[in-house]
Amino acid sequence: MKISIKQIVGVVSIGVIAAVIAGCATTEQVPNVRMSGFLSDYSQLHRGKSGQAEFTYLDHSVDLNKYQKVMLDPVQLWAADNEKSALSRLSKEDQQLLVNYLYVALRDALQRDYTVVDEPGPDVMRVRCAITEARATSPVKDVISTVTPAGLGLSYAKRLVLGTHSGVGVVSVEGELSDSISGHRIAAVVDRRAGTKSITSKPTRWGDVQDAFNFWARRMQTNLAVIRASKAETK
Repeated sequence: MKISIKQIVGVVSIGVIAAVIAGCATTEQVPNVRMSGFLSDYSQLHRGKSGQAEFTYLDHSVDLNKYQKVMLDPVQLWAADNEKSALSRLSKEDQQLLVNYLYVALRDALQRDYTVVDEPGPDVMRVRCAITEARATSPVKDVISTVTPAGLGLSYAKRLVLGTHSGVGVVSVEGELSDSISGHRIAAVVDRRAGTKSITSKPTRWGDVQDAFNFWARRMQTNLAVIRASKAETK
């Protein structure tokens, strides 16, 4: 389901748009997400409302309309270092697959409204994101997204959809937006989702993880568009 900026201009409630996105989702939010340490500061986050990430933060004083470009950092993997870690048990190839797919999902969603660049600037917003597990204290060595703008291709998507059971029944992410020059935090989220089959303890396929990544990317793009539209109307 596609939602264009024209369709959301004049809508000032993020909750309304979040409900629309949730209606299109094939994954469900899993409560009690735990922080990994990827974000340097969790004190600003608060529990999100219905349709939002479980923990969220937004600096309402920032006018997002000043940002016309985004600088997307490589996606990191923060896996807990213990025998129960589903992410740690994955092969390096599959770990790389996950960070690459989330990177491309975010890039493809954000470039609908922004120009994706590699350098900071006064009109550039920086995006950081990681796939996480609780109690991780550092990123998994050598596992960050490495795809170029055209580097993913259909083979990755096909692998995710048709692959064998991943063993990752639940996937968590942490992310933040900041000014690329000052480093001032604009927004941050911590969330956890699973495919509907995972909720009922049935086998989880890569497609569930793919759906969660696509959901998060779509929600980021749409929420930013809503905020920009509401800010423009108040001027």
